[in-house]
Amino acid sequence: MTDHRIREAAESLLSTVSNPNYRTISQSQSVNLVSEDLAAGHRPQGKMSTVRRFFCLFVTFDILFTSLMWLICVMMRGETLEQIFNREIVHYNVKTSLFDIVMVAVTRFIVLLLFYAILYINNWSVIALSTGGTCAFLIAKVFVFDWPNASQPVYQVFLILTSFTISWGEAWFLDFRVLPQELQAKQILECIVHGTERTPLLHPGRPSGVLSTHGESTVNWFSPVETPESSPRPRRAGEQIILTQDQIDEYKSQAEESMQNAWRIINSPNWSVEKRNKGDIVESKRTEQFGKVYRFTGIVECPPKFLYEEFRDNITNLPKWNPTILKSEVIKEIAPGIDISYQVTEGGGRGMITPRDFVILRRAAPLSKDGRIVDEDPYSYISSGVSVQVPGFPPNRDLVRGHNKVGCWYMKPINVKSSGGKIEKHTSFQWLMCCDLKGKIPPFVLDAAFASVMCDYIVHVRKYAAVCRAQGKF
Repeated sequence: MTDHRIREAAESLLSTVSNPNYRTISQSQSVNLVSEDLAAGHRPQGKMSTVRRFFCLFVTFDILFTSLMWLICVMMRGETLEQIFNREIVHYNVKTSLFDIVMVAVTRFIVLLLFYAILYINNWSVIALSTGGTCAFLIAKVFVFDWPNASQPVYQVFLILTSFTISWGEAWFLDFRVLPQELQAKQILECIVHGTERTPLLHPGRPSGVLSTHGESTVNWFSPVETPESSPRPRRAGEQIILTQDQIDEYKSQAEESMQNAWRIINSPNWSVEKRNKGDIVESKRTEQFGKVYRFTGIVECPPKFLYEEFRDNITNLPKWNPTILKSEVIKEIAPGIDISYQVTEGGGRGMITPRDFVILRRAAPLSKDGRIVDEDPYSYISSGVSVQVPGFPPNRDLVRGHNKVGCWYMKPINVKSSGGKIEKHTSFQWLMCCDLKGKIPPFVLDAAFASVMCDYIVHVRKYAAVCRAQGKF
């Protein structure tokens, strides 16, 4: 998807936000606010949204806090529980008992959870009735209650005011937070997955030369060579991929170019911070050749050579220890350090981004400090990847084919002093990502999703390194 189409998608989605506050603040602030509202109002797999779940928790707090306040009020008299039960409940009198305020809270609790948690309605009328009824009752209670003979009027006044305030708080939160955020999340998600991510990409009868506002086709992404088969017939089980020498040479050339591009970008200056997480950092910058790229930097407690060899030689084992990778297999070895792999990644963005599959041309090599491939005394290690088209691997009907423009894992040694004073060689792990996930996904959703995926990924890498250390593999 070209940059101007991405901007059009983002602007059209941001313009649908009904809250006028989004239009009076800066673009970066509005993006953060919209992404937070989207995450809070989203219903993953049809479950309750985060903001509505908080509302239900607040309603539960209402009944518990009101009951506690009533209990404090009646216990101040110094009576036993039996006396309190008889006076407040059995021989209830509206002029002397405050138990009716508790019953009003119980009624609110049952009604609100019934309609907004179980029936899951999206209308303010029920909360308006519950709040209006509560306020009318409390105002009437103030007039008929026997205040001159009240034992602790301060606590009783506080109980009435608390019930009044909480009922209005529930109405405000539902009407100004729950319903608008859920509506906004629904509208944005409908724009993202309008007619599914495989909707026809050109409107019927579109004049030639007119650009489509839909996402680019998952078939028309760049291929280094023409395939020997004109039809996108899937590879049969056990069928070997056969390449011509020209194809092999083209793959080698593209692998070398991709690795040099990745090394150059990951070592370039002027990055902007996207996210920090316990010493890890996710940064981004905009490049002329590839657009926006992301860079993760963190420390892994293992030698860089061990981590490099694991990524290079055992990529098929990734799903066993990394749940963000659902499938990983090597399609074809092109040359030493160069192969083509197929991976299926888990979805992200709290269910807003569905799983993607990728066909990746990889290049793994030890490097000198200036980025040259060396055989001895390497300064660092790199495993780069770029999407290619391969005969027998057309886009899967059940998945969206992503396009990796440029990317790599870059590992170099760093000396760290352990708690015992011993110097240990750990890995400065960097991950470069520039990926087109296809589909009309707004940039602010991608920013949050990419940052979260990178931070989640390193957690599994560290766990695996710790297991290997315990097993004595390094």
